[in-house]
Amino acid sequence: MSLGEFELIGRYFSGHDKSDAVSLGIGDDCALLNVPQGSELAITTDTQIEGIHFFKNTDPFLLGYKSLLVNLSDLASMGAKPIAFTLSLSLPMADENFLKGFSKGLFSLADKHSLPLIGGNTTKGQLSITISAYGLVEHGRAMRRDNAKDGDDIYVTGTLGLPGFAVALGYNEIAMDKSVFNECYTKSMLIEDRCAFARELSRYSKCAIDISDGLIGDLKHILDASKVGASINLEDIPLPCEFAKYNLKEKVYDLALYGGCDYELLFTASKCFRHNIEDIAQKFCTKVTRIGSISKNSKLQIINHGIMCNQNLKPFEHF
Repeated sequence: MSLGEFELIGRYFSGHDKSDAVSLGIGDDCALLNVPQGSELAITTDTQIEGIHFFKNTDPFLLGYKSLLVNLSDLASMGAKPIAFTLSLSLPMADENFLKGFSKGLFSLADKHSLPLIGGNTTKGQLSITISAYGLVEHGRAMRRDNAKDGDDIYVTGTLGLPGFAVALGYNEIAMDKSVFNECYTKSMLIEDRCAFARELSRYSKCAIDISDGLIGDLKHILDASKVGASINLEDIPLPCEFAKYNLKEKVYDLALYGGCDYELLFTASKCFRHNIEDIAQKFCTKVTRIGSISKNSKLQIINHGIMCNQNLKPFEHF
């Protein structure tokens, strides 16, 4: 006997709606959030669709984790503290094995932040997961795309290119054993969120974005919004260990620059804060790499050992 909508919600998603930030949780037409004086409410929404954002038959635990992670990545890019989220889930059928794994993955990340689920919707249809997440940031302290300044250093967290590698493996654009895909795909779905690091980073950085459309695509968003240019040192781009392990000589930088779905932070900061950024990177055990600098002109230059490179590939776009 299949689960009904309310039994589904009650069994796998209810009871997670309590926190100091929530004055009214699940059970009414709307949830109510407390927004303290002096804070701004940061809001983000992302949809994950089977066959577009993840492969068919992906482990539901990974889907639950990753669906929330992409929203937390947006909040991190603003320096916001996550306070609540909603979930809208479209399912071909109420499969209890899927729901058990999905909810376990979802709350494995939510519970890390004591993050309540305060509402949402379930319906029948193609597998689709939409999460809206809410965060608080001190008034005037949000890191924004339009705040990069001439002379700023450019940084990224973590490494870049592994999710793009996993996608290329999944579509057989790179021919390797199935076990390599399984290893890289799993690791690329379980990316560490940068929320705690980003909140302290916002003391020193005024400009950040999360890397979802590829390093170059998202850097261009910053440059366009801030009306500046940039110079990137290709040899400084941090690469995952898998690139050396599987000898990806010719594809390394295409994946790192344009692959997308890294969900790391790309941010700028004044040179005077280099030591401060090193300190918080060490405090939060976060790999941080300086990869270039902001310039006055409106051009983006990619330099490889002193030689300018051509930009031949476009970043990911949905349409």
